[in-house]
Amino acid sequence: MEEAALKAGMIVFNRLKPEWGPGKIIQVEGQFYHVFWRDRPGLETTLMTAAGVARASSQDGTEFDGLPKFVRAGNVFAVKGERLSLDAAIGRFRRFFSLDFDDPVYWKQERAYKEKAHKHYQDVLGGGKLHGLLMQDLARLVEETNRVVGKVNLLFSVEQAAFRDALKDAQAARAYFERLDALLQAPKVTEDVYAPYAKAVRDLPADRGRVASWPVATLLPFLAQPDRHMFLKPSVTQVAALALGVNLNYRAEPNWLTYSSLLHLAADYKEKLSPLRPRDLIDVQSFFWVVGRYQ
Repeated sequence: MEEAALKAGMIVFNRLKPEWGPGKIIQVEGQFYHVFWRDRPGLETTLMTAAGVARASSQDGTEFDGLPKFVRAGNVFAVKGERLSLDAAIGRFRRFFSLDFDDPVYWKQERAYKEKAHKHYQDVLGGGKLHGLLMQDLARLVEETNRVVGKVNLLFSVEQAAFRDALKDAQAARAYFERLDALLQAPKVTEDVYAPYAKAVRDLPADRGRVASWPVATLLPFLAQPDRHMFLKPSVTQVAALALGVNLNYRAEPNWLTYSSLLHLAADYKEKLSPLRPRDLIDVQSFFWVVGRYQ
C-alpha cells in the first residue's frame, strides 16, 4: 500500500500488533500517521509509518464515531476527555430521552432490539436448551447462536464474520460453548468461571479476522442474562468510564480484571440511576453509550 493512499479518517490495521484491532487515522504528518487503535489500552494515538499500517478492507468506521475531540498531547494526540458528575451525566441522557428509560424514543432506538434479541435467546437457548444442544446437536447450537447474534448490530461486521467462521471449527466451538454454559449456569459470576470462558474466547480460531475481542466475548452472556452480564464496546466504554472518573483496568484481550471492573461499574451505576428506573444492564449499557458516544 503506497503511503499516499493513507489519509486521515481511514480505517487501518496494524501489521505488527493485530491484537490492537482496527484503527482510525486521526492525523497525517508527512510520512507519519497518528492512529487511534480500538483495542489498545489508553485514549491516545500511536505514531506509525506506512510499514506498520495498511488500509483495512472494511472502511466501516462507525465504532469510532462520536469519540471526543483529539488534541495534541506532546508527540501524540489524545482524547480530550471531559469529566461528568452524576447529575451532568443524567442531564446529558435526558437531552436525548426526556422520559428516561421509559421514553418511547429510547425504547425504539436503544432498548427494543436488544430486548427482542434477549427474548429470542431465551426461546431457543435459554432454560437449559443451550446445554441440551451442546450434548446432542452442536451444529444446531451453532446455527441458533448465529441467529441470535444476527438479531443485533452490536458486533463490528468483521468481528461477526470472524466469530461465525470460528464456530465452524467443531472442537473450538464445543470448548467455547462448554465454558459459556458453565458461566451462565454459575450461581455467581466469579474469576473461577469467567477466566476459563475468556480463555475459550481467546482460543477461537481467527482465519479471517480477530475473534478474541471484547464485543465477541461479552455479547452472548449479555443477551442471555442482561440482569447480571454487561456488554463491552471498547472505545465508547472507555470514554464513558473516563468521563465518570472510573478506572476500567482495560486490557485488549478478554480477561477477568477488566470484566470484573466493568461489572462493578455497571452495578454501581444501576444503583445510582435508580431514580430513572433501569430494568437491567441493557439500560445501564445504553446509558454508558449515551454518555460516551451520542452527539
